[in-house]
Amino acid sequence: MEEFLTEDVKVKLSDVEGVGERIKRRLIDFFGSEEEALNAILEGRIAEIGNVPGIGIGKAYTIVRRARELVEGVRWDEVLKTEGIKRIYEDTLKLIQEYAQTDYAKHKLRLLWPYPASKIEKALERLRAFSEAKNMIEGSDDAAINCVLSALRRVRPLRKGELKGKIKGRAVITRDEDEYKRLKDAGVDRYCTTFLISEGERLIDYAEGYDLVIYVGEGVDEYAENLVTAPRKWSVEDVVPEAAIWFYSANYDVINAVCELSSAISLLPEVESLKDLVEKLDRNTLDRVRELLSYITEKGEVAEGVNQELDRYRVALRGLNEAVAEVEAWVNEEIRGRLAESEARLRGEQIIRILEEASSSAFEAGRLRSYLPPEVNDVIFSTINEAEKKFYQSLGLSEKEVLWLEGLFPDEPALPVSMNPRKISELETWLRRQQALRSYRVLREVARELSGYRRKVEEAVYTALEFDLYFAVGCFARDYELNTPRIVEGAGVFFKKGKNLFLKRMELEGKERVVPVNYVIGDVGARPEGTNGERVVILSGANSGGKTTLIQLIAQVCLLAQMGLPVPAEEAIVGPFEEIYFFEKAAGMLSAGALETTLKRFAAIASNPTPKLALFDEIEAMTESGAAAVIIAGLLDLLEAQKDTCVVVISHLAKEIVSLTEGRVRVDGIAASGLDENFNLIVDRNPRFNYLARSTPELILKKLYQLSGGEEKKVFGEILKKLESSPFR
Repeated sequence: MEEFLTEDVKVKLSDVEGVGERIKRRLIDFFGSEEEALNAILEGRIAEIGNVPGIGIGKAYTIVRRARELVEGVRWDEVLKTEGIKRIYEDTLKLIQEYAQTDYAKHKLRLLWPYPASKIEKALERLRAFSEAKNMIEGSDDAAINCVLSALRRVRPLRKGELKGKIKGRAVITRDEDEYKRLKDAGVDRYCTTFLISEGERLIDYAEGYDLVIYVGEGVDEYAENLVTAPRKWSVEDVVPEAAIWFYSANYDVINAVCELSSAISLLPEVESLKDLVEKLDRNTLDRVRELLSYITEKGEVAEGVNQELDRYRVALRGLNEAVAEVEAWVNEEIRGRLAESEARLRGEQIIRILEEASSSAFEAGRLRSYLPPEVNDVIFSTINEAEKKFYQSLGLSEKEVLWLEGLFPDEPALPVSMNPRKISELETWLRRQQALRSYRVLREVARELSGYRRKVEEAVYTALEFDLYFAVGCFARDYELNTPRIVEGAGVFFKKGKNLFLKRMELEGKERVVPVNYVIGDVGARPEGTNGERVVILSGANSGGKTTLIQLIAQVCLLAQMGLPVPAEEAIVGPFEEIYFFEKAAGMLSAGALETTLKRFAAIASNPTPKLALFDEIEAMTESGAAAVIIAGLLDLLEAQKDTCVVVISHLAKEIVSLTEGRVRVDGIAASGLDENFNLIVDRNPRFNYLARSTPELILKKLYQLSGGEEKKVFGEILKKLESSPFR
């Protein structure tokens, strides 16, 4: 297929960046056609594409991502403008990926990236579905959720499951040249030895060398117990049922898991976005598939208990050699024992010796019976008759079934008694044919039905993999207390009782509970007391008070909302951005080269009028504090002048920066009020709007003063006195 139409965008395989002629050929060879290869890429089947020789998971992800970018007209990093914000995005995705049960969903979650404000309608479509996923999980009991998870853990992409090699002991025969051509065209000769025979040749001569022979065509006037005739309008399933069944046996556990999932989903609350999924996981069909799967094994054989006669012959064939050994041992021991106790005129020991010599020498055994007393012959042959019955019974066979089998034991007396190897071989052949015939008949009936379900099964497995992503987001949203944000025009973010995801992860691991916080930046219709829609904010406050985790939370809320996912807050309003920046805390004063690079980046941001969210974490460490305050003030003025741009700067130079700015800048603060009985900072994690909070180094010094002793205590005491009396405090 040359083109694939999706979302009104025509895409060809060669349009996808990273797919050259060599990769294109490998994809087509693996998937069978360009259409199927393109389907796999556009559906995001990363793990499957990664199995293509010479591609691998990393390359597969890149190919799928490039194709998705091409179709949606949005690059994965279009919103993510710095390494800092990319790191928050990746770390957030990892939290969600922990909830996925399949590699498929883990990989595909990486294809959820934030949409810019200009394409936010795509995120809104996704948000409706994922919000319902969260509601569905919250409305489910643990038993239902565990049933779904148990099934999902066993789901993976389907293997091709093609029968390889020829079936031993089976031949397909026809006298019709057209039928022979049909057999070849259908590929039957790949699975079975196939013959075109002339009118003069006998079918039974061919049947002699095989366990099962299937005749295709008209006019069968010969009979053999291992000869069956295919229907006039035959299919491959009629001739080689294993070809259809092998797909199911190769994917046995996966298909069973999907059948279980279709039942488990019925235990969940009904939601609108799941309707299509539930239809594709057709429970009636999958229940029947599951029943049919119980008739076969993972090796593609008929399961035990499906056909009693087949089981009987199968057990007999498996136990044949052991039965021969046991019966031979029994009959010889029994004859010896009975003859040793014999009251014949010859002493028992002599009789045994004669029989043993007769067995091993050139003595005419046929004359031996006339020399032996009648009671000796009676002992021998009555014991042999018992042995025959014991033999058939041990194999589960009736004497009527094997009337044709004569001469299983020798007609003349001899010790030890040995069963006739040729007759045992004939019995083995007969058992194999009985097994092959009955196994074929069961497999044929199962294959005829299963072959009609294959497309639905393939769709159901793909749907189950997609459902894992949906379910993972729902479980993540429940555990991390996410809720649906309201998306509005304009730029900014407001949230109530927000919780930083990285801290929430620690809480879920049993560590300190997260204190929920409220915040607003920009004008999105919510104006808590002390705010007036300001788009530029300086965040001041105590060391270790939670300033960094707050701006991380701002980033998380905006990223998840623009990805079309619920956000970590009880309530949230988001005016989406075209770009998001996050500048991490500088480790120390930058070198001249690093400072130059940083200033160039600031200039690029300030000169770009695109609506954006810019978050800065204590960037004043880039140079001396006086110069840093001037640089930051200038940057804030330029950004404040840009409509729909929002900025939050964490800084201990808030007072100095505000004195240098000309635009409207709000200062918020996270305040520390003292030390508790363990000398830990008492901090109100909720920022106060329009409030300059001190970094409280005196509290840190007080803590050190209280916990130290000797000369160190004197040092901390002197520094504390100077700080408390300082005019800069």
